[in-house]
Amino acid sequence: MASTREPRRSVVPDLVELRESLGLTQREAAMLLEVAINTWARWERGELGVHPERARQLRRLQQLVERYGQSPLWGLGVAGLRDVLDGMTVPEALDVRGLDRYGALKRVS
Repeated sequence: MASTREPRRSVVPDLVELRESLGLTQREAAMLLEVAINTWARWERGELGVHPERARQLRRLQQLVERYGQSPLWGLGVAGLRDVLDGMTVPEALDVRGLDRYGALKRVS
């Protein structure tokens, strides 16, 4: 009898699309979520279920992409995105790095 249970991957956004929308490689995405690159690759292929805390972080990243688009998030880099996942707001993370709301360096007046 075939299982009717949905794959575990359905609880998280499309990982390839999310990673690419953030301009990250698999290695950078793995660093961002503090997992091994092999773990990330297996998540993308649907071979491994995503831990609930990591799934929450992935949903948060998806919400950020939907709210801000891609441009300001690219300027943050992995460390800036990590700060946002750890509770910093996007405007705070941009400001700390001297970036404007579009992710570009602020002009010095």
